[in-house]
Amino acid sequence: MAWTRLHAAVMLVAFGAASGRADTTEQNLAKYQRLRQRLVTEFTSVGPGQGQSQPVPERMDGQGLMKWGDGTIALGFYMGMLATEHYMLSHPAQFPGADGGDAGRIDRTRDELFHALLALERLDTSADAAFPAPCSTTPSLNGFFLRDDVPASFNTHFPGISTIQSDFIDPTLTNKEESQDQVYHVQHGLALVVALVPASEVVNGKPLRAWAIEQAQRIMKHFAKGDWIIRNPACGNRAVDRGENAIGFSYGETLAASYVTDGAFNPTTDGFWKSIWDTLKQTSNPAYDDEDNLHMALAIMAVGDGYGADTPQVLATLAETQDWPLYPLLHRVLHPASPGFCTTAPAINARVRTMVDELPSDGQPACPGPSGPAPHGFTTHNRFIRGKSQAYVGPPGCEGVRYHGLDFMLLHNLYAIATPGTWNGDPNADPCAVAPDGPPAGGDGGPGGGGDDDGGGNTGAGGCCGAASHDASWLVFGLALLISRGTSRYRRRRAV
Repeated sequence: MAWTRLHAAVMLVAFGAASGRADTTEQNLAKYQRLRQRLVTEFTSVGPGQGQSQPVPERMDGQGLMKWGDGTIALGFYMGMLATEHYMLSHPAQFPGADGGDAGRIDRTRDELFHALLALERLDTSADAAFPAPCSTTPSLNGFFLRDDVPASFNTHFPGISTIQSDFIDPTLTNKEESQDQVYHVQHGLALVVALVPASEVVNGKPLRAWAIEQAQRIMKHFAKGDWIIRNPACGNRAVDRGENAIGFSYGETLAASYVTDGAFNPTTDGFWKSIWDTLKQTSNPAYDDEDNLHMALAIMAVGDGYGADTPQVLATLAETQDWPLYPLLHRVLHPASPGFCTTAPAINARVRTMVDELPSDGQPACPGPSGPAPHGFTTHNRFIRGKSQAYVGPPGCEGVRYHGLDFMLLHNLYAIATPGTWNGDPNADPCAVAPDGPPAGGDGGPGGGGDDDGGGNTGAGGCCGAASHDASWLVFGLALLISRGTSRYRRRRAV
């Protein structure tokens, strides 16, 4: 049975639009709007309180259960979805009809984005107080954050739900600590806010773009230094229990940190790690035997423009191995001046359009169970951090699980912004055509906010502090070993 389901998934991925669907922009927007309403009624409680504005990755109605795992990855995708939605709503000439005829939609999007940023700040402030003595038990806004702060009583926000599972209330206290994967996906959400939300947008006295930069700077400064180990400052500054060692990705992260902070923070690392970073261009790198390493690397590359002019092709090649076209689109939206997407777009856009079209008008991201495969690939809590073998069939044991759908919604928006002509009905639109109200970079800092667009990928505001020369095969092996040491324990408490 397992082989049959896996074989079906591989066939669907290999041949793309097996269902033969070819939906219009209006039809796909209707799917998006239906999932948006579902998100804020069934998967998220929007507001300032504990647990609020943190989408739940999994909901199991038959068991009356909601489960928060990888909570800040979901929060990163949520912030990115809101930033891209805000951009589309504020550019009606490029995206006519995006508001569905609801003139108040953009105000609600701003309010949701405010509360999502507030939730991230709350996870930072409360983290040091979340661990019992002999840890400090004192709140502190220092860049170290919790994966979620969802209490056991949070079911009162969702009729029909009786049981809450979250990393915050897990008996193993270290399961609530941040880790690399959480950092890198929070980072790409913040980066989209920095790139697409103008400095003039102020909600409840908070300028949203400046607030995103401020939070990114705190988070990056907490670990992007010295030995690049993520530590728990509340508990004697010990290393966190999962995904603590960020040194293998450190050169790429110097570029990403500079971008997301709009050049306000430019960390450095030894020149040796630049050589290590260069090995990550290769699909054969053994680090990618674990797909966790791939989605983290792709997120960093996309934000930091990790290889300059080569980045679009590197991203396209690597992303194709797991059927993750979201990351090339993310790079395009953050770095529209990088010309490589003009070459890679035909294949990427075709695959993305198939993914979006495949979701039926009444479908939803969910596990298909034994009746699978599903007609669409949104069958895990996030198809862009799970291997392609889980697309269309879901992970083992997932029967009855429904998912938040942020992977679909962010993909939908990035696709439109990366190639605005697709919105007006042409799936083959030229991504390099000039749009009615200008290029797709709306933030005041624009897509160049501190990244490296000089074509070299080596001389950004961050970077290394010395040259090094090493045997390439040894570097690849060493990278795989170092990264696996930092990530091998992620799966111990992952959502299904």
